[in-house]
Amino acid sequence: MTKFMVAATLLACAASPAAAASFVVQNGSTASFAAPAGTVVNFNTVLPAGFRLDLVNNAGIVSGDSVGQYAQPAFSDGSAYLAVGPGGSATLASAMGYDSVSFFLGSIDSYNTVQVLSTAGAVIASYTGASFSSNPNGDQELPRTNRRITITRDAVDALIGGVRFLSDSPALEVDNVVFSAVPEPSTWALMFLGFGMVGTATRYRRRRATVVFG
Repeated sequence: MTKFMVAATLLACAASPAAAASFVVQNGSTASFAAPAGTVVNFNTVLPAGFRLDLVNNAGIVSGDSVGQYAQPAFSDGSAYLAVGPGGSATLASAMGYDSVSFFLGSIDSYNTVQVLSTAGAVIASYTGASFSSNPNGDQELPRTNRRITITRDAVDALIGGVRFLSDSPALEVDNVVFSAVPEPSTWALMFLGFGMVGTATRYRRRRATVVFG
């Protein structure tokens, strides 16, 4: 390989986008529907401070079912939720940055799309319903098509500032969106160091107690 080819390869690698965020899924249940710890947006109350919700075309906060339009996510508590229809979009955003975003997606369809955004509004990662379920047929009752999705940014990614929901057909349904921070490895190291120091100090005090009062 010539020096020119090596240089070109290095430039191409540098120009390639960073690895996208990773995600995990949990089958639908009352437990997975419940919002985990973090900053919660459940569409049943006012938005948390610093958040905004932009609804375009066929998107809105609804409740219950509307035949052929939208359906309450399975295992939900029956409260209001966000529904996005054909050609619609809903963008939930914050000026603050987070390490992960989690949400409960109802009746997952292949034509549903979820985009994870940076605080500047750039797309960090994009997924379709097929990313979250092996058979995204929109079933309104099964655990495999009503799931909690947790997306975590990679270390090289920008902080997560929002999430956008889109759909090409009826519909995308989502509830209990949660933004949260994940401690960096250095933070964990400091925590473990602190625990170790506390443990050492405790053992030292015990030894002193044994000597003094033995």
